[in-house]
Amino acid sequence: MLKVKPPDGYPPEQGRYMRGNDYSPVAVCVILDTFDFAIPPELNALVMAGVDSGAALSGLLQTENMGLEKMVCNIVANPNIRYVVLCGRESPGHLPGESLVALKENGVTDTKQIIGTGAPTPYLHNIPMELIERFRNQIAGIVNLLCQPGEKDTGLAGLDPKVVEKAVWSCYQEEPVLFMGYELYDIGAYPESAICHKIASKLSQPQQDILQPGKSRLAMGLALLKFLPKTNCRECGRRTCLAFAIELAQGKCRLEECPILEQPEFATDKQALTKLLEQ
Repeated sequence: MLKVKPPDGYPPEQGRYMRGNDYSPVAVCVILDTFDFAIPPELNALVMAGVDSGAALSGLLQTENMGLEKMVCNIVANPNIRYVVLCGRESPGHLPGESLVALKENGVTDTKQIIGTGAPTPYLHNIPMELIERFRNQIAGIVNLLCQPGEKDTGLAGLDPKVVEKAVWSCYQEEPVLFMGYELYDIGAYPESAICHKIASKLSQPQQDILQPGKSRLAMGLALLKFLPKTNCRECGRRTCLAFAIELAQGKCRLEECPILEQPEFATDKQALTKLLEQ
């Protein structure tokens, strides 16, 4: 079975990930659905499960643009990586999980917009088409364990470290094994040389602008929405949590008008919202 030594400079992009076995056929991608100053322990547990069970890279993906670009760069720099295990819970503001799957399945337009995702800014402007197509060809499959936004049940596959470990183990096998509907085994390294590309320029729009209310009120509202209870209880006087989020972005209401955020279990979400509104 073909295995190759990754080149000097691998992995080329820094980020919230851990480097494991360079000869592993799998990377673990955990969606980060909150700010990086308040990473929930269950997500850290998934990252650790990935690297402890032998993944080449195991880390967090937060955005559908710059974050995904960095992930592409790091994966194509190691031809041994042939699978991605996608887990955690989707981020409703960015939809990075959906964007990753859509990138693999559908590719991008001529303007490097990912096809088939509802993410606000799914553009991969900072990497060449060569890398995008190489990623799509090199990754034989995405093992999609992703949970719905806001999911708290750590017994579900996408939030269970034991399931992630089993997924990584399955990708290592010499003979095909069935894992949750996927046929997995180590197919060996991609038969072309590594591409070690480092992003030279940084996007001036997607992630930064989504945090700046003056740029796009709707985008800001979507960013705020992912930290709201999303119960649509109307106790704030609005028909939906999205309507409340947009008015928050416009400065037409205050966080204190949402009584549910005052409950102890939403303390971290309220802290994140407060910090976001200060941007």
